[in-house]
Amino acid sequence: MRSLFLCVATAAVGGLMPSAASATWPCWLPIEIPQVRFEQQTVTQYRTEMRTEMKEVQRTVTRRVPETVMKEVQETVMVPQWREETRQRTVMVPVTRTETRQREVVRTDWVLQQKERTVAVPETQMVEQRQTVLVPGTRQEVRRQTVMVPDVRMEERQREVSVVRPVTETHKEVQVTAAQVAVRVCDPCTGLASVVCQIVPTAREVCVTTMRPAVEQLVQKYTVAVPTVRQEEREVTVQVPTVREEVRSRVVPVQTVRAQKQVYTASVPVPRREVQTYQVEVPGFEQRVETYKVPVCEQRAEVRTRQVPVTTYREVTEVVTEQVPCVTPVRVPYQVCVWVPKICKCE
Repeated sequence: MRSLFLCVATAAVGGLMPSAASATWPCWLPIEIPQVRFEQQTVTQYRTEMRTEMKEVQRTVTRRVPETVMKEVQETVMVPQWREETRQRTVMVPVTRTETRQREVVRTDWVLQQKERTVAVPETQMVEQRQTVLVPGTRQEVRRQTVMVPDVRMEERQREVSVVRPVTETHKEVQVTAAQVAVRVCDPCTGLASVVCQIVPTAREVCVTTMRPAVEQLVQKYTVAVPTVRQEEREVTVQVPTVREEVRSRVVPVQTVRAQKQVYTASVPVPRREVQTYQVEVPGFEQRVETYKVPVCEQRAEVRTRQVPVTTYREVTEVVTEQVPCVTPVRVPYQVCVWVPKICKCE
């Protein structure tokens, strides 16, 4: 800053006083590149919101108010009146009378009689019979048969297996770092050019190594025991069933029947007819006159007076306070974080 002040003062004096032409380099002002950095600041902003509020408003309302007044009304009412009246009627009364009747009845008499019948009498006789019987037996026989014997064989198989392995990857990332940059500066007094180092933010690519999991498919071999069967010839002794015929004798009881006459006494029914007299109750009806009393209802007119409520309406005016919604705009503050550039000057 001091060199800048000296340079400006010298230029001003040279402009006021005449001087001879100089063959040296003219005096240049030093060029300063400002450094810019960003700072985070909280800024208050406003937004407009519509809010609804209830506002009391007075209104004049006209209503109809009912009024009830009692009035006398005369009306004619038919009043029922009961009286008893004697009447006669003819009714049919059930009567039972006894009547003598006759009927013809068949009687059965039982008479003993001698009768003869032929009866089959059973007889048993012992008779010798001869019959051929099949007698079962067995004999041993050697046979050859094929048997399936269980066996196990080893078999080699393959399968795919997924294996996760870490893989190293190298990629480039952009990083912002502070770097010193050489800047040419001219001295206003001597006119010599010099180089000044300044710190400037620089973006550069950096190689970063990371690990990521990678899935690989491998073929794995393994041995499996497979159950199988094999054929085998064997000799087996078998019991073979046989049958032989044999004649046998035995004594068998034989049932026979012979006819035989038999005399017995039996009861024989003999029918005979006879006339029978009996009494019968015969139901009937006869007419009778009976007297009975009947209540008779008569209507007579009667004038009555009663109080009747009569409703009338009158109009009443009154002031009513009501809640009315009112929408008003309101400015609402809120905080926002912004990045503000700031120039840094080097002394």
